[in-house]
Amino acid sequence: MGKLQKLGSLLLLGALLSTTTYASTNSTSLQLKNSTQTVIDNTTQRSLKSQIKTSPAFAPILAAAQEELHKIIDKVAPSVVTILTYKEIKVVQPVIPPGFDEFRRWLPPDLRNFLPFFGQPKVKKERALGSGFIFKVDKDWVYILTNNHVVSNAKKIIVKVSRLKEVQAVLVGADPKTDLAVVKIPCKEVPNAENRVAKLGDSSKVRVGDFVVAIGNPFGLEDTATFGIVSALHRRIGLDVYENFIQTQAPINPGNSGGPLVNIRGEVIGINTAIIANAQGLGFAIPINLAKWVAKQLIEHGKVIRGWLGVVIEDLTPPVAEALGLNHGVIVLKVVPGSPAEKAGLQPGDIILAINGNPIKNATDLQFTVMKTPPGEEITLTVLRGDKKFNIRVKVGKMPSSTQQVQQTIYYNLGLVLRNPSPDELKQYNAPYGVIVTNVYPGSPAAMAGVKPGMLIMRVNNIPVKSVSQFMEIVEKLTKEKKPIVLFAKGLNGNFYVITIENR
Repeated sequence: MGKLQKLGSLLLLGALLSTTTYASTNSTSLQLKNSTQTVIDNTTQRSLKSQIKTSPAFAPILAAAQEELHKIIDKVAPSVVTILTYKEIKVVQPVIPPGFDEFRRWLPPDLRNFLPFFGQPKVKKERALGSGFIFKVDKDWVYILTNNHVVSNAKKIIVKVSRLKEVQAVLVGADPKTDLAVVKIPCKEVPNAENRVAKLGDSSKVRVGDFVVAIGNPFGLEDTATFGIVSALHRRIGLDVYENFIQTQAPINPGNSGGPLVNIRGEVIGINTAIIANAQGLGFAIPINLAKWVAKQLIEHGKVIRGWLGVVIEDLTPPVAEALGLNHGVIVLKVVPGSPAEKAGLQPGDIILAINGNPIKNATDLQFTVMKTPPGEEITLTVLRGDKKFNIRVKVGKMPSSTQQVQQTIYYNLGLVLRNPSPDELKQYNAPYGVIVTNVYPGSPAAMAGVKPGMLIMRVNNIPVKSVSQFMEIVEKLTKEKKPIVLFAKGLNGNFYVITIENR
């Protein structure tokens, strides 16, 4: 019997036995309530007892399936490590001079909430915990894959390689846009390192229903393994710029971030990254094929070099697709001035149907295809403009550094990751000031209110926001006063948003 059949037997028979136990227990309680139900339940119990009596026949199958599960965990667990980070966050509190509140009453409305008086910055120290796994070893270094949010802004990164040994790590590189990072530790610090390297699989072959095991350190509980299935593919949840998550029903908790999601062959097919707060059975992992590409870039260049077209795109809506008789493609909403797309003649309103003859299913498909195209390489876009379909040759550019997510600040109270924009980015938004939302944590107040990555927050309660630090100061004050937080934001598509976050 193959591994899949063995694990399938384990899952199905486990479910049967648990259902049997529950039904038997439940029927006992029902017997106390009415006699008619007792007759039915007695019949049911006899049937279930019969099934239980025959269950020893399945013992060899269960034992074999259990042994396979043991082998999978034993094979991958040595590669999994705990990552400890130490971070310092500067916090500046406003200082209000005596009598200022009385003076503020006479100020114009636009100036009443402006506080030009600030105290000395205070440093707040934080310690965070996550997971990672060894995926590459050379003669000098052991390389570990993890999430960017595990190591971002860390003053010190410690890798716990065994129960009694901790090693300070070096950050090789991080990519906030995919929430991936690579750290390394000296090879001499990890005995038998070659045998602790995880085998990487092929996430393009993952299917819904595949059995998976998640391994990591949830809540600091090291070497925790959970079992489940792949429940969906190609998920976007508004967490990162580049998203194509594997959704899994294997339980994932805080601290699992950066740990491996493993198939029944003991191959890593994803990196556990996110959960949705208050949900059950909803965990998300970055596909390993994307992680391999990002890791290679980080090791070779210290950063990710992406291809760039310079367009803002959107998926086809059902009415548009029906009206045009299309079943795939993306709409161009905006063409960035001076970009490769503009030089090639692409226009807003164009529908991109294919790249190099390969159909484009949706915005994510185009985004990832262009991202992985080396700058300078030419591609052919199949475009529908009006009722005419034609091809356009485009020389892919290098994504400008000004659009990269750098110097981010995590604002935990609202669940936001923010950064200050560059002058070029403000021109793209056609805005004089603001802060860019680069990440929104699922289940956070900001996520529940509708804040999305890519928005430019221009004002808070009608107070202009010109830096991340100013945003935090304004929100902290509103939070203390338990006042609603109203964000005035703008998208790259030109849409304007007014979002209210209740203070509770």
